[in-house]
Amino acid sequence: MLSVQFCGAARTVTGSQYFLEYVGEDGSKFNFCIDSGMFQVGGKVNLFKVNSHLVFDPKILDAIVLTHAHLDHCGRIPYLVKMGFGGKIYSTPTTKQIAEVVMTDAAKLSTDPEADPTHAGAKSFYFPVKNMDAESLKQEKFDIPELAKKVENPKYSQNLMKENVGLYELYDVEQAVDRFVTHPYHEKFDIHPNISVEFYDAGHILGSAYVIITEKSTGRTVVFSGDLGNINKPIINDPEMPDCKANLTHVFIETTYGNRLHGKLEPKAKLREFAFEAISKKGKLLIPAFSIERCQEVIYYLTELMREGLLPKTPIFLDSPMGSKVLQICLEHEELYDPELKRKIRDRQNPLIYSELKILDTADQSKTLNNMKDPCIIIAGSGMCNGGRILKHFLFNLDKPENTVLLVGYQAEGTLGRELLDGKKEVVIEEKTLEVSAKIGIITEFSAHADQLGLKNWISHLLTCDNNPSTIPQVFLMHGEKESSLKFGDEINAAFPNRVKTYWPYFAEKVVMWE
Repeated sequence: MLSVQFCGAARTVTGSQYFLEYVGEDGSKFNFCIDSGMFQVGGKVNLFKVNSHLVFDPKILDAIVLTHAHLDHCGRIPYLVKMGFGGKIYSTPTTKQIAEVVMTDAAKLSTDPEADPTHAGAKSFYFPVKNMDAESLKQEKFDIPELAKKVENPKYSQNLMKENVGLYELYDVEQAVDRFVTHPYHEKFDIHPNISVEFYDAGHILGSAYVIITEKSTGRTVVFSGDLGNINKPIINDPEMPDCKANLTHVFIETTYGNRLHGKLEPKAKLREFAFEAISKKGKLLIPAFSIERCQEVIYYLTELMREGLLPKTPIFLDSPMGSKVLQICLEHEELYDPELKRKIRDRQNPLIYSELKILDTADQSKTLNNMKDPCIIIAGSGMCNGGRILKHFLFNLDKPENTVLLVGYQAEGTLGRELLDGKKEVVIEEKTLEVSAKIGIITEFSAHADQLGLKNWISHLLTCDNNPSTIPQVFLMHGEKESSLKFGDEINAAFPNRVKTYWPYFAEKVVMWE
């Protein structure tokens, strides 16, 4: 018997976590998770309160299989360790490296020890589903913050009301990293005597994988997409297409862009337009960027533009400790690069290495840019301008019309990035009201997620078999908002009539997949 409980990314985009229970022929039980990520929600939501609640007891968990190292997929792993998980964590080698950087950064947000539930004597800080309002779980628009209010434990309410506290400390991250067991793509391994796992390149970020799980005695197969990447991205390969699985019973597929197409992607050309204008005005180009993948892609394109003579040589400052660590990991793994980047390296033209690129590690180094008069490009976190070093640069540069702020990713409601994008003329940063005189631009074409066509192409390889399978696979529509998930479900039902069943599960729902 194999069952799954949807503990995240169900009727919402973040917090990926699936709790699976396998019962062998001898009656023994084996419990494992696919991913254990944080919920990342906008506005003034207490992220500690939202993420500290678990549907299952971590002490009964035997293993975790991690698809990739984004915070919404790996961010709760140290918390599970802290609350009693003692098993192994399986990932690709690069995912382990990046996950350590991500989890360490998340742990450093914990500055108030009183907000740690273990300081209040908690021994098993999770809630079983039976204590939850079933109707709140089944509502079509699932509301994570509202759920957190419903299950709040009064014993910890004083601490849980505090904002921006972490779930764990560096010690918990160290304990988690020690549990990792890594396997490269295409190397089949066992997590249980009768359950094998294999990683395939998902093309999302460096080291990302989709996961194929097989019951060895029967050949029954379940596939977890993780996050699938976009095509024609710099640095990494396109998503690897899976083979058809005749004994496929279930597919868990992300649907972040399940209702739309990306269109023609020209981020390099648009980046040149904004950079050239800022440099021509002798101003600064400020780029708030996510540390994983986005920072590295922006560097790649800027370096190419300068080497090709399409931009004047201009200092590029990477002012993101986390971004620089991920860049170093990226430089260590040429085996994962796409063919074009490998060719450029052979020609001694690696776009990730450039004389004009300066890495700023310390806060003092960052401060040297405050009074810099010459044109330059500053890449700093965070991507939605809700924290990080970019805020310091805004304090000195947002009120100057010669400067440009270039947003290179989605800006959620309630974030400073969204306020700038919406055209606010005044914003508050560190309790200071600033006039917004700098030009505000956005490039939406750096998406690391497959669009509807890419998702359909990927799943079609799983579903198109020469023989007629005896079972119709069930497809769980995950990691998407309502319109996106349901629209994608309609698309694949139309593409594969009577050959697939789709379902949009709700949070904490439990489904038996195999009897």
